[in-house]
Amino acid sequence: MVPLDDPSRPTRRSVLRRGATAVAIGLTTGLSGCTGSLPPLSSKPRYGRVDVPDAGPPKYRRWLPAGWDSETDEDWVITYAEPGPFEGPVPEEFVARRGFHKLELDYFGIGYENYDSLTITNLATVIEAEFTADDVAATLADTGYEPDGSYRSYDVYSRSDVRRRAAVRDGVVVWASANEHNAPDIEGTIDAGHGHTERYHEQNDAFEAVTDAAGASRMLYIGGSHPGLNPEIAELGADAFRIDDGVAYHLLIERYESAADNSADRTKSALEQQRHELTKEARTVDVEADGRFATVSARVPTRPNRERDPIDDPPQVTWGGNFDPAARTVTLRHEAGESADSDLICYDIDTPEDGGEVEKKPLWPDQKTVSTGDETTIDLSDEPTADGIRVVYGPADDVGFRMLFSLPLEDER
Repeated sequence: MVPLDDPSRPTRRSVLRRGATAVAIGLTTGLSGCTGSLPPLSSKPRYGRVDVPDAGPPKYRRWLPAGWDSETDEDWVITYAEPGPFEGPVPEEFVARRGFHKLELDYFGIGYENYDSLTITNLATVIEAEFTADDVAATLADTGYEPDGSYRSYDVYSRSDVRRRAAVRDGVVVWASANEHNAPDIEGTIDAGHGHTERYHEQNDAFEAVTDAAGASRMLYIGGSHPGLNPEIAELGADAFRIDDGVAYHLLIERYESAADNSADRTKSALEQQRHELTKEARTVDVEADGRFATVSARVPTRPNRERDPIDDPPQVTWGGNFDPAARTVTLRHEAGESADSDLICYDIDTPEDGGEVEKKPLWPDQKTVSTGDETTIDLSDEPTADGIRVVYGPADDVGFRMLFSLPLEDER
């Protein structure tokens, strides 16, 4: 049994509740398995010049409306990624982070590696790629999503097993889930994305400055409660991976209230003495202090091409489920998306007495793979206090796993 809040399997909602960057920006060990906290980089990192490729413009911030943070606490993270296919070897950490993105998404008939960009906020997830609204509608037709009107130029779909809504137009899906977003709001996201309302960076100087500095990257996290290099003085922080000509780079950027708080020596001391967020794969480290900004850049060695660890490459699936209170049964369905090895698809029964622990049990023990259309039933007649079912990804005999789907056994979802 593994504690539900073990760092090997944070959900997005737990990330946002506990301190966004503590898990989503500080992903170095949390995404790679139950290995505990990362120790300091070394007693004395090797410092030197690292020439990092330029970032693209921060177009992702157009999807974040002004005032969105009034509905949340300070624990938040904005995620941006340019998924694309793998082109040769990439850092192990990069692969692990991609895996978390995939498992947090429903499947819309596009495929994660075909996305041009992915933007995730507290409010919604925005997918941009080359597809038509009809392509997505055809995929959703075979799932629990139902047409639910329209908003501006988007067709809206919704479902109620776990509250999820998707707004679709050619080239864009705006999706929100009660499981993955703290304050689901597809309308506010659409309004901001198309310039119908003020955007967050237009009213928040710190966010504008950090996104200007960070730009866009192959993978980027910008956090509110930033626990990075100097958390006691950092106003806002960002974490990015850039990949160029087969070379990977990892960057940390922090902005401080005052330039007087910023120095290269202070940042180096943090790297050498504190538990930090720089990937363990970093070699030469470049530290720069410029006004209110501290930037740490590292060239990261790639790994040889090899078979991926399944735990870092989960399937992208739309899951559905329903609870029959009279029969005390739960039915779970793989409604759309990628197939998976049934040995890696398990479930856990959530009860008030379990102390937040997860006990993995095989969900489809009598078949080899789990694919679109597969359905199974869980009998809860011997679990009178059960209040939820979790579908998890990982070997039943291994402590590591990822959360795929959570179904509360209650009316309020």
